[in-house]
Amino acid sequence: MEDYRALRQRVIDASLLIQRKGLIRGTSGNISLRSEDGKVIAITPSSIEYEQLTWDMIPLIDAEGAVIHCDANKTVLDNHYKPSSEVLMHTAVMKARQDIEAVVHTHSKFSTLLSFMGQELPIMTIPMIAYFPTPAPIAPFELPGSAALAQAAVKGLGSNGNAVILEKHGLLTVGKTLDKALTCTEYIEEGAEYVYLLKAAGAKVEGIDPARIQEMIEILKSGRAL
Repeated sequence: MEDYRALRQRVIDASLLIQRKGLIRGTSGNISLRSEDGKVIAITPSSIEYEQLTWDMIPLIDAEGAVIHCDANKTVLDNHYKPSSEVLMHTAVMKARQDIEAVVHTHSKFSTLLSFMGQELPIMTIPMIAYFPTPAPIAPFELPGSAALAQAAVKGLGSNGNAVILEKHGLLTVGKTLDKALTCTEYIEEGAEYVYLLKAAGAKVEGIDPARIQEMIEILKSGRAL
């Protein structure tokens, strides 16, 4: 029987990691991860403390968000927990972006603050160059868990975006791998923190000059590190 134990454990490990880094608190935030065979998505459950999770508490869902209780051979799976309240957003993004493996949604403090301020996030740091030209556009506020929020996230990401800030709500990132989505979360939040602190100090917010960004992109394309 395929119980996707490793897949489900990876969701727990990632959740605990971003919790330790202060990107989520309590039971906020959620992570989903698509299986290599594309048949299932593992997603964090609703309203359970991350420290309490074990692999069999991670729901398995299909592309529409329905909980999978049996495998292809009708074998009953350990799958008794309710998926995250943001399951619509995760599945909508997964369907729209077949190129990704993972979706990470956090209530990252500084990214969320930028949305309250109506401040778009420029390329502030060298690592953010990977997300050029628009690292994280702001999607308009929609009710949490709603189909409208799911579509706002899909639209904000577009066909090749890595992140979108959900107005007055949080940050959503995607990645071809779970590690890439987690890394994107950290770098976007770091850039957002710089912007917030600059504005708090009364300084002008200026990202890296686009011409210099292009130079660095060419360097990266050549295989050299920055």
